[in-house]
Order: sequence, then C-alpha cells, then structure tokens
Amino acid sequence: MKTGNMEKSLLHSMSFCLYLSRKILMVLCVLFYVIVFSGCEYLFPSLRSDKITSEEAAVYLEKHKDDNEVVLLDIRTKTAFDSVRIQNSVNIDFSLPDFPDTIGKLDKEKRYILVDQNGRRSAMAFELMKEQRFPKIHYIIGGMNEWTKNNFPVQK
Repeated sequence: MKTGNMEKSLLHSMSFCLYLSRKILMVLCVLFYVIVFSGCEYLFPSLRSDKITSEEAAVYLEKHKDDNEVVLLDIRTKTAFDSVRIQNSVNIDFSLPDFPDTIGKLDKEKRYILVDQNGRRSAMAFELMKEQRFPKIHYIIGGMNEWTKNNFPVQK
C-alpha cells in the first residue's frame, strides 16, 4: 500500500514540475517577444528629452555607435572641430550663413544629437531644426565643455 501512495505522490510531483516548467517557458517566451518586438526600449531606452546631459549622450551614442540613423552633429567652427571632437561626429558650422540651408537638406527621418562648445548655439540650432520640422533632435547641455569635463573619449 505504501508503494502505491509513493507512486501517486511521485506522479503528482512530476506533473506539478511539468506544469511549472510550462509556465516558466511561457513567461520566457513573452519576455523574449517584448524585448525583440518592442525595439528593446526597456534595455536601451530612447532619449526622452530635448536637452540631454553629456552622460546620457555618451551612453546613447555608445549603444547606437553602429546605427546610421543616429547622427552626432558638431556645429562648432571647422577649426574647433579639427582640434578636438567626439568620435563619428559630423561638422556643420553654425556660424556660416548657409547653415539653415545646409541643415534643411539633412534627412529628417534620422535622430540628431547636437553639440557645440557650451550648449548655447546647440539650443539655437535645435530651435531652427524644430522650425524645419525635424522630429528627433536633441542637444547636449554644456556641449564639449561638459563632455571633456566628464572625461568622455575625444579624437584630436
């Protein structure tokens, strides 16, 4: 009689383990689906503000370094850009008279992060780009001054 009870108990334990493993597998499948099909927003959140810190920019740029849809736009003079710049940045000089026309020719579908020396011109360029209906633009608060103050990597 004891053997029969042990077999029933073992059978009950095995079916519970099977039930539990199915539930765990279902949770893992849902988690996988959320991560893959939601654009990985949970793991790699997008920039949620127009003004971003150098820390936010550094993290975002590192995670999207191979993404052609993200452009770091350095709007300082060519001389300043040539002396020190953030890797993979593109230079369009804000002080040139054709700056509005030049940025107007950029792809409006891409995400732009603006950087200048101290953040002031980036704020002005940001407003200009908003007027030209760029939907995904941000600028680094404090510009290159904050970037270098935080010892983030630069090219010379």
